[in-house]
Amino acid sequence: MEQKGISADRVCDASGISVGHLECSICHDLLRKPIACQSCETPFCSVCIYRWLIANPNNCPNQCETFVERKCPPFIAKLLSQLHIACYYQSKGCPQIISYEALDKHESECDYQPQQCPGCRLQILKKDFHNHTKNCASVGLTCQDCCLVYKRVDTATKHTDNICLSKQLRQLRGESKQNKQELHKLTNLWDKMCKLSESYNVFNADKKTIVVSDPEFAKVTIKFDDLPSVSAECKNIPSIYRGLAWNKISYMDKSYAVKTCPKSGYVTSFDSCGSVHIAYLKDEASISIESTTETFTLISLDACAAWKNDLELTITGRRNLALIDTHTVTLFVNRPHHILLEWDNIDKIIFKSSGGTTDPDSPTSANDTQVVINQLTIGLDL
Repeated sequence: MEQKGISADRVCDASGISVGHLECSICHDLLRKPIACQSCETPFCSVCIYRWLIANPNNCPNQCETFVERKCPPFIAKLLSQLHIACYYQSKGCPQIISYEALDKHESECDYQPQQCPGCRLQILKKDFHNHTKNCASVGLTCQDCCLVYKRVDTATKHTDNICLSKQLRQLRGESKQNKQELHKLTNLWDKMCKLSESYNVFNADKKTIVVSDPEFAKVTIKFDDLPSVSAECKNIPSIYRGLAWNKISYMDKSYAVKTCPKSGYVTSFDSCGSVHIAYLKDEASISIESTTETFTLISLDACAAWKNDLELTITGRRNLALIDTHTVTLFVNRPHHILLEWDNIDKIIFKSSGGTTDPDSPTSANDTQVVINQLTIGLDL
């Protein structure tokens, strides 16, 4: 309901108060939420004076030079508080007589205020609104299963079980088609990403060159498969291999490992990587860049203990002898460990192995702190 002044005939108990002195000079009804002009102290309904000021900025209805708002005079507020007034919805059946101060709250909640039905558009009393809309034939309903919107009166013709199930089926087909399209897009995107990755990291083992799209950086995974065959023995990795200097690191063939030490971390590493060769080291070893003016990035490596569980491997990265980073990991015989490092701008890696307890399945003579490396991923600046 739009707020306005209260007609004098709604006042039920004036207690000897002259209601005429409490009227708004604009709407001529009883003052409601009154404010006054600071110059003439005339009270007005707040809504009435605000409307007046929109049409007549800064001008008082009583011709004061400038309208300056102030609180209603206290004696006016006191007289208003003594009044008891019939509810605005008395004509709709509300029997309540309310004090002036409680009038706004009551009328905003009154059960006799009319509300428009969203279906038939009739004005229904608030107290009857729920029951009316619950049964109104023109009210729109929405099925939670098929999302069809229909009027209650049309339920038997527009929302039968068959219609509902048919609509759900069409929706599922549409969702399935959309999901297939999304899957197709993701598959194409994945293929493009894979091709892009390959274009950035292709190693030509025969020519020992790296073909990359990025002219400044090449990511290379070393699996040792291009080393000479050593089916009957183990050999040291050449001192210069893949542009790196290798110190105290050896390699062996899978057939040799299976034949001579079947219950070891060597075989475990072969089973996990599928390579022909794996590298291994003992106690302390190192890999460094061949050129003294260049650096590389140690991205990751896969390592496994050869004979001992709880074997500690400490990896140290250096540049010009200065310590760049260090990392210690515990290795086991029966499961390779992927070690992600991503150390940039180093020129040397130092490996140190120590400790550990001999695996129960290992030969009693196998008491070495050997570490198996089945692959090493580095980044080279070109």
